Amino acid sequence: MWVSRLFSGRGGKEQHFDPKSFMPSSSPVPYKGAGKSKKGESSGIIEDLSVKDASTYDFLWTIKSLSKLATSNEKYVSGRFEAKGITWKLVFYPNGNIVNGQVSLYLMLSKAASYPAKTEFKVSYELFLFDQNTGSTLSHKGDNVLQAQDKIGLRGFVDNKTFKDSSKGYVVKDSCMFGVKIFHVVPIQTATECLHPVEKIKHEYTWKIENFSKLDKKTSHEKKFTGGDYIWSIFVYPEGDLKSDEENKGEYLSLFLQYHGTVLDTPASKVSAEFNLSIIDQIGGNHKKINSTEVFKCCNPGWGWSFISLDEFYDPKHGFIVNDTCIIEAKVAVLAVVK
Repeated sequence: MWVSRLFSGRGGKEQHFDPKSFMPSSSPVPYKGAGKSKKGESSGIIEDLSVKDASTYDFLWTIKSLSKLATSNEKYVSGRFEAKGITWKLVFYPNGNIVNGQVSLYLMLSKAASYPAKTEFKVSYELFLFDQNTGSTLSHKGDNVLQAQDKIGLRGFVDNKTFKDSSKGYVVKDSCMFGVKIFHVVPIQTATECLHPVEKIKHEYTWKIENFSKLDKKTSHEKKFTGGDYIWSIFVYPEGDLKSDEENKGEYLSLFLQYHGTVLDTPASKVSAEFNLSIIDQIGGNHKKINSTEVFKCCNPGWGWSFISLDEFYDPKHGFIVNDTCIIEAKVAVLAVVK
């Protein structure tokens, strides 16, 4: 049974963000105990939402007047809070980071004053979105390596439709609440990297998938290609990456780009690359695309997204499937070899 009680301030810190008094360019309200906030941060003290066992969380963040953010593509950053000797923030994109139609939520390592610059940490954490009707939570656990100013979490923490569905309880009286629990923070050997820029040459590859309806929907399908001196793969998951995206399984088609190394004798196990993935609209030319720049490690899982909802993908008016054929396009340009 969920027992409602006000958070007393022991254990996790709790903050309130009201867009009526704050927008990204305005001055924030100081929050006692969390340090001074900077521009782009939101802070304050929450008094009217209750959480069971609030002291088990390291930080609770309530956002009020959520509808004020409905058309915003801005990111919203919480005030700073301390956990495991490190200073953190939460970062919230109400309309998604890169991928529209999603709510994006991240944990950012703001500052590690007791450690040398560029120290990397292995962090075990869990992010929460509270169902205010039942007291249950939607959560995401992660184990990641990061350093100061890096952020970890999910671009697709929850889709906007589910987030705003009143029966789910995530948004009640135009307010929502996020939480975070940080389990372990372990400093690891300071990382050093050297970028060796290379001539930027964009390479394009088109993958035409015929008889799409006959693909095994429960697994991934791969197409390997060479762009200049570098070897890549496109992965398509017709019903989502079921292992890493439990929340959206069966609702989204996922696309990933993976790096496999170089055809040269000189190894390049890590590269920085600018890339674009597209699903081609074969009727109207309104392609579904995502652009990004990331660092790829050879044969690691790569980078990808819950790319498009299946409802949109199979809608005939969008032209993504024509005569049971789907066309996927990748454009990749290596910017530097990382050593």
